[in-house]
Amino acid sequence: MKKERFEEFLTTHEKRIFRYLMGLTANEQDAMDLVQAVFIAIYQKFEWIEESTALSYTYRVAHNKAMTFLKHKSRYINVDPGSFTHIPAPAAAEEVDYSPLHKAIAELPPRLAAVIQLQYYEKLSYQEIAAELGISLKAVESLLVRAKRILRKKIMQDRKDDKVL
Repeated sequence: MKKERFEEFLTTHEKRIFRYLMGLTANEQDAMDLVQAVFIAIYQKFEWIEESTALSYTYRVAHNKAMTFLKHKSRYINVDPGSFTHIPAPAAAEEVDYSPLHKAIAELPPRLAAVIQLQYYEKLSYQEIAAELGISLKAVESLLVRAKRILRKKIMQDRKDDKVL
């Protein structure tokens, strides 16, 4: 289509596209913004759009722009800042006793304890752990799985023993 016909196309279909976008967004201002974005996109490609498919192409562009807009909008929450005045102050954080975990780590075989130390305390990646210990990446994964399984069993066993007493 020729660019000279764009204004005619715009005035003919603007209200239809607005109503369509209004149905998707349920917000007049958002729908108006999207109509503008849709027709800007259409104008940029107007010479390559065939007249017979121009309206369906416009609806497809409108739909895609609306879905992208709604996807991004869903990531944000609109909350009145005044509603935060009634939120109580957080309770003091309870001290967590990590001594059973430290005890269980100390009881691990040296290789398993080393992998846990490097992963969780020194924050090394699997690749860095493999290089540090001179083992393969799969070996690191395997050692970590085994170490966590043993730790879980030891800590759960200690909890059961504490409840019995």
